[in-house]
Amino acid sequence: MKKILLALLLFVVVIGLVGPKFAGNAFNQQLDDFADKLSEQPFYKATVEERVQSWFSTTASLAISIDIAQYGNSLNTTEQAVLSFSVPIKAQHGPLLTQSDLRLGVVDWQVNIALAEHVAQLKMAGDSEFIYSAEGFTSLLGTTSYSDIIPALTYTEPQSGFTLSITGWQGHARLTSDSMEYKTEQPLSLKLATQDTPIASFDNMSFDADLASGFMQAWKQPLYNGEASLRIDTITMANLATSEETKIENIVVDSVTSYDDTTELGSMLISSRVTSFVSSAMAIKDIQLDVEVANLQRNFLTAYQQLSEDIMNAPDQTESLFREFIQSAGLAQLQASPELNFPVIKGVINESKINGYANTRLVNIQTLPDTMEDPAFWAEHAFIDATLNAEEGAALFIAELILKSQLGANPQFAQMSDEEQKALIAEQSQATINAFVQQGMLSKTDAGYEITFSMENANAILNGQPMGLPF
Repeated sequence: MKKILLALLLFVVVIGLVGPKFAGNAFNQQLDDFADKLSEQPFYKATVEERVQSWFSTTASLAISIDIAQYGNSLNTTEQAVLSFSVPIKAQHGPLLTQSDLRLGVVDWQVNIALAEHVAQLKMAGDSEFIYSAEGFTSLLGTTSYSDIIPALTYTEPQSGFTLSITGWQGHARLTSDSMEYKTEQPLSLKLATQDTPIASFDNMSFDADLASGFMQAWKQPLYNGEASLRIDTITMANLATSEETKIENIVVDSVTSYDDTTELGSMLISSRVTSFVSSAMAIKDIQLDVEVANLQRNFLTAYQQLSEDIMNAPDQTESLFREFIQSAGLAQLQASPELNFPVIKGVINESKINGYANTRLVNIQTLPDTMEDPAFWAEHAFIDATLNAEEGAALFIAELILKSQLGANPQFAQMSDEEQKALIAEQSQATINAFVQQGMLSKTDAGYEITFSMENANAILNGQPMGLPF
């Protein structure tokens, strides 16, 4: 029995002594991998500097620069703008960790970013000296959890009286080799003002994500299963010249990505919703716009990322690089029948409804056209189905916006009073809609107006009637 206990004790001692070395090597390798991957992105360069790795700890600085010179010859300036900053990192190697709390784990790390120089115009809440802080912990099972904080702060420009203030931010994340979760624990609010007069405000901004992909895995593979959501309670903007206010309430942007390992195709759906948009000129509520991109190939997106980087490094070879990209990745993607859909388009404009949808995809493509600008080729392979309905008031409002934009450059219109402009626009708006109906571009319905459009095999149908194509 004593021999077993001694063996166990020896094992614990060995793990306690040798473990930190393995944990430190693994942490530093991950740090190097992150820097290498970031350096592969356009404009970015990252290096690990000032590294001191001992048996039980690591201190280092992740130096990141954003180099506009990567635009190549597109900028004809002798001095290229480079934004550089450093991220100081302090880590303790496991298995016995004491840096944050007494616990067992692989590594306990901290990031605390402070301004390089004191800025008198910047005031941070409490005794905070760091503009951004994060601390993380990796368990013995390989799960990493971390929290990040941006303190409440206020920046004031003395000469102009411009003020930026934020309430602070706090979030929490959990990462494994094949998943990522992030949740906002303290939403951020932001206010802009000049001379104590409000300019704009963003209230309670938050971001949440749940992805079925590890951090580095997501970087390498553009398509994966996951959900993310951006929310803002209220955006308020003020016109300093007129004192008029525009308010947008309950902004939600949800994204859902998916990938099918069997078909090797993925999709992305972005749903944007706004409860109300109110200004002196309009009142819109229950706004929703959904955008879906389907039947995407991972290889295509990866090749496109590489194309963007290659063009930035060699802009004079853009044409040949694009031609090679189309041949190597573009044709395969087109053969997969990619789709661009707008499943939901809706809103209520001044108490008048508008709703519709549009579905588009490319079909039956086996070879590329002689020239990518050939409209007949794309019309032959395009499948389109779209409908938009607008009640009377909404249709008139849209027509008024179009006419106001067109007449804005007319000197005679500019000399009219506001009342004369409104009367002219109101008169011409109904006449414009009536003309569209007579021309077959709109259909009259009991509630207002409708436009439908479909196309297949280069045969276009507008509002139930064949429509000739100009090619």
